[in-house]
Amino acid sequence: MEFGLAIRGDVEFDVVGFGLNAVDHLCVMPEQPEYGAKLPIDTFKLAPGGQAASAMVQCARLGLRAKYVGKVGGDEIGGFSLRSIEAAGVDTSDVIVAEGVTNQLAMIIIDGRTGERTILWHRPDEIATVPSEMTPEKVCAGRVLLLDGHDAPAAARAAELAREHGSVVVLDAETVKEGTAELVANTDLLVASSRFPSLFTGEENPAVALSLISEAGPSFVAMTLGEKGAVALGPDGDLIASPGFKVDVKDTTGAGDIFHGAFIYGLLQGWSVERTFTFSNAAAALNCTALGARGGIAGRDEIEALIKRDGRL
Repeated sequence: MEFGLAIRGDVEFDVVGFGLNAVDHLCVMPEQPEYGAKLPIDTFKLAPGGQAASAMVQCARLGLRAKYVGKVGGDEIGGFSLRSIEAAGVDTSDVIVAEGVTNQLAMIIIDGRTGERTILWHRPDEIATVPSEMTPEKVCAGRVLLLDGHDAPAAARAAELAREHGSVVVLDAETVKEGTAELVANTDLLVASSRFPSLFTGEENPAVALSLISEAGPSFVAMTLGEKGAVALGPDGDLIASPGFKVDVKDTTGAGDIFHGAFIYGLLQGWSVERTFTFSNAAAALNCTALGARGGIAGRDEIEALIKRDGRL
């Protein structure tokens, strides 16, 4: 199955990402704590994260010219977040620093037995981006624009501008809020979390829910399924499955973000949907082998080695 999209080539960047950046406080526990419990932390780590930011770091790791657009707090945590993006080779020239504001942060409790996590997060209102802050110079400088949809009205404006200027819009859809419908309507390729299709449509059947989303605007719709991989809606309304990869899981934080970064790489290589999904699943799996939303980010050789190990290359 092919994506069937014409992708521009007359711009400075391969991909621009607008959305969340964050700093994660990772607490690896011997087990998930019960209410009122006191447990020792086996491992603690401060690590950068955030959906759009982490996806751009994966894109840069794969050799794409990547740019991140968003806001960071003017505190020490915001500085840590911004430096982590810059150090990965991602352009941050249009990042806004909100002085006197705390950056987005998360406390992530990781079950050391399985790698599954519980996330507690804090994001001040001042970190939100508003539609008036979206300009063509910021968001239309890439062949692809990736959005995570958290500041939905601003993301919807960014998507509208990107399509006007010929950029392909990819949406990492996770939550439903005011402005999400307008954002979906201006999206070309939507790859959702497992919860989004039913939240957006009210339909529990995945194939039906994805079909309803495709009627709302995107030419391609799919959803990630964690360790089970991902599924895409085929041209006949059937689901095309791409299984996940079995690895030694340390932490599942950021797996979906890395999937989207690798997905954009496959899209820009001109690969089929099937090959792109296999590559993206492998990249996400490798990221789960280390702590942090970007702990196990891998290059193309490492990703393809895992695919070859499973006989899928």
